[in-house]
Amino acid sequence: MPDPLRTRLCTQYGCDVPIVAFAHTRDVVAAVTNAGGIGVFGASPLTAEELRFNISWIRERVGDRPWGVDLLLPASFVPGNYEDLDAQIPDGHREFVAQLMRDNGIPHPTGTHPLSTGIELERALGNARDLLDVILEERVPIFVSGLGSPAFILEEAHSRGVRVWGMVGLPRQAARQLEAGVDLIVAQGYDSGGHSGTIGTFTLVPEVVRLAEGTESLVLAAGGVNNGRQVAAAIAMGADGVWTGTIWLATHESETETFLKQRLVEARAEDVYQSSAMTGKPIRQLPSKFGDAWKTAGAPEPLGMPLQSVLVRDMMEGIAESRMEDWMTTPAGQSVVGIHSIRPTSEVVYQLVEEAIESFERIGANLSPGD
Repeated sequence: MPDPLRTRLCTQYGCDVPIVAFAHTRDVVAAVTNAGGIGVFGASPLTAEELRFNISWIRERVGDRPWGVDLLLPASFVPGNYEDLDAQIPDGHREFVAQLMRDNGIPHPTGTHPLSTGIELERALGNARDLLDVILEERVPIFVSGLGSPAFILEEAHSRGVRVWGMVGLPRQAARQLEAGVDLIVAQGYDSGGHSGTIGTFTLVPEVVRLAEGTESLVLAAGGVNNGRQVAAAIAMGADGVWTGTIWLATHESETETFLKQRLVEARAEDVYQSSAMTGKPIRQLPSKFGDAWKTAGAPEPLGMPLQSVLVRDMMEGIAESRMEDWMTTPAGQSVVGIHSIRPTSEVVYQLVEEAIESFERIGANLSPGD
């Protein structure tokens, strides 16, 4: 019997198992890749120099194994320098944030802590092209557009041997990217962490698989994946593997704050919620006083990207500098329900594989010879 985990992702990319892991921590990326999967490094918060250093660091540790870098390239994006963007913020929004800071003792930042809005302002002001240039110059094996279509870069990337993946939350987005010729589509369901859409994984993935029929593009299932049974289910739906994110936040290698790791362990699927308060686009995240404040009756609607990031920049930096844990959060999906302890990254990979194999064996055992 053929190995059900030996999908097209494995044969075309050279990985051992069809598991892709997104993380902002390079140690997690390297650990997953060396355990047989594909690690993808979230680079949007970095400068070009930082990204180049991290690419070198990862490459030294994984060798020729497959891995990638993810950037955010939103289509609906308000251009301009910092002063231009700041001038576009309505007075009512500005006063709401100022009132929150006054009422809750949130200090203005001193500039000693990295930005914690979830999207680095430099990137929001146009740094994405610089980062993309680094990815192409360094010939990273895989480039992933985590938000926005990568169609404009396909020809240049392919000429340098870089494969291009696109992440979608809607079938029409998938159709456009498939027509453009992306190498792989990540079909991300509603229950995923970070920027997420409105369609559930089990509804979205089969439809994207259908759209991809007759093309050379592969499909990954994303959103809510936390165990091997879901890996098996994704493959049964026609996907070539899974894209995972939340389950790596509470690993030993993750740079997630220790108290947030514990909150991830304790969180239930119904605890995480979507909010546009950090970036201007919906992000599923752990609950916090920051997110709750934007759900109150008197709160204004969050601004678009990147105006919302500009608006809350000082507030979020002040929260991080002062270690106001009740106000701090991290993007996280409903797959938090599968995080029961803080473990090594490789152990998580091996458990996903073992459970997936057991699931396929269970399916085979349940089928009678006549079926």
